[in-house]
Amino acid sequence: MGGGRADRRLAVAIAVAGPLLLATGVAAEDIEPKALPDRIEDVPATRPDPFPAFANFAWRAFVALAWPARTDPERRGQPDRSKRLGDPGPRVWETFKSRFEVFQRGPDGGASTPARWASYGGANPCGAAAENRVKTLAAFDAFADFNQASFTPGRFEGPLVAQNRTYTRYEVRFNQAAFDSIVGHEWYRRDHLPTPEQPGQFDVGSISVKAAWRLLTEADTPAVRGRYYVVHDAEVVDVAGSLDAGKAVCAKRDIALVGLHIAVKTLYRPQWLWSSFEHVDNVPPIGLKEAREPDARAASAPYSYNDPGREQALTPPPPEARAARPVSWDNPPERDPDPTQVVRTHPINGEIMAINQAYWSLPEVRDTVWSHYMLVATQWPTITQPVGPQNDGRFFPGLPVEPNTPVEPYQTAGGGEARDNLANTTMETFAQAPPASCMACHHVVSNALGRDFGAVMESDAR
Repeated sequence: MGGGRADRRLAVAIAVAGPLLLATGVAAEDIEPKALPDRIEDVPATRPDPFPAFANFAWRAFVALAWPARTDPERRGQPDRSKRLGDPGPRVWETFKSRFEVFQRGPDGGASTPARWASYGGANPCGAAAENRVKTLAAFDAFADFNQASFTPGRFEGPLVAQNRTYTRYEVRFNQAAFDSIVGHEWYRRDHLPTPEQPGQFDVGSISVKAAWRLLTEADTPAVRGRYYVVHDAEVVDVAGSLDAGKAVCAKRDIALVGLHIAVKTLYRPQWLWSSFEHVDNVPPIGLKEAREPDARAASAPYSYNDPGREQALTPPPPEARAARPVSWDNPPERDPDPTQVVRTHPINGEIMAINQAYWSLPEVRDTVWSHYMLVATQWPTITQPVGPQNDGRFFPGLPVEPNTPVEPYQTAGGGEARDNLANTTMETFAQAPPASCMACHHVVSNALGRDFGAVMESDAR
């Protein structure tokens, strides 16, 4: 991946951040790329906040969560330190509690107490025969995992269809600190949810991850599959089988990871630290010079969500079209849906691309599938106190506080000017323009309701 170029880019990033780091006492190790099963615990207050420290925090979290995991229930969420990053097996974040394990449904459809952390017990949306330790892409509300999040609490946007004509699926998982926060306060019950008048707080150290998966088909050759983190024989809602049966039916499918959100609540950043990763083959690159993303075509690989022969513009169907609405039994999925044409509308920050290059060059990352994933956005709070529903943390990057104030562009590593990318093309496909961003969305749909950025509680609690 060009170690010399990556070293030069990292040197520039360190040179920019160095004076700030010395002035605030932040250790130099905080911006040093490392491939370890342990993440950085926090990014202490800095003024102004440098990109390298937050981008490195994001990558360290990504590597630690992508580390092969211990598979015994008593060690859920723990890395297997006898293994290397590239070794096979479930990853640490995949042993976190799944969304459906936390927000269980009883026989009457109401809330049910989830099984304890060190257990894979509980109901599975694919039925009694499905095991919770097996990757399951399904929801108790049929087809809910097909839809993207929206800016409206408790509601969804429409689905994303890959070029192989399959619906992208989404899953959410919580680490033990987040799980204990939800269960300890019984936030899985609607009448226990925090409110603006009585807000709730997740425990420090809570982590929430959201993954986007693309179903693999015969069109995905071994060479293509080899570029992704793939889970074999996952339990996935089968469209044709469900339509034929009139109820959700699951089937075993191979799935490829195409996107991953990571949110970490820390002591210094109580509004959480946010990062978003994508597979480099999702869409064509748009960055300039040193800040340009890898191009799938250079590896003779297809884009997952873009047809180079079509107009290079994000062309979602009009709002009134059936395919644009959330998938449900009232608007069921299609057996052979048209692919969504996706482009990235804002370039990735040049300093973030420099950190990507540095991590891709690490020996522990270079020869693994993880070298095909990149950080596309990171966001953090800058005004962290007071903690509460009215404080969104004055997140950065973001829009100016004063309305109608122009957004200052950032200088990219390639010398061009562009607003920072704040969207993941697999999860905010149709909301890539400001003010859309991780923290903006989660504040509106959760924090403003007193729910400490925990978005799924609004839709899943019963």
